[in-house]
Amino acid sequence: AAPDAEAAAVRAVRNLRTFRVHYAVIQWALLLATLAPRHRASMLFLMAASKGLLLYGGLLRAFPSSALLRRLLDRRLVAAVFVALVVADLAAAGALPNLLFALAAGVPVVLLHAAFRVRDDLEPVASADSAGGGEEEATGVVVEKKEDGDMETGPTRRSATAATKS
Repeated sequence: AAPDAEAAAVRAVRNLRTFRVHYAVIQWALLLATLAPRHRASMLFLMAASKGLLLYGGLLRAFPSSALLRRLLDRRLVAAVFVALVVADLAAAGALPNLLFALAAGVPVVLLHAAFRVRDDLEPVASADSAGGGEEEATGVVVEKKEDGDMETGPTRRSATAATKS
């Protein structure tokens, strides 16, 4: 847990920004799960709408400097139209209670994860007097790791060549 409320809020905002796609997928899966027994047409519409959103995201990745995609079809505009279509479809199908249930089940989980998740790319700072011994400082101050790579994939080419030059 964070030492105080301000640290928890900063951690939550940083994690919400970092994991926003993952949190959206969790909410989306919960919504689809609540629609499964009775509202199959709404499920199909939501799946088709999500394919359209994925296509837009793919176009943004494929053409990062496109003026049409960046200025005319702004991400916020596309997201607002997407949310409006989803809510309109759920209202027309009488599935707004399903949406509220999915939000009531998912939002607390997302907020708890955002508040308590500590980033993996941080490591404790070694104090100046214990720098030779390799001990960690007890104050809990952290900095970003210098090595780029992770335990599963190993170091990248850049960090591997930097290690051999040293």
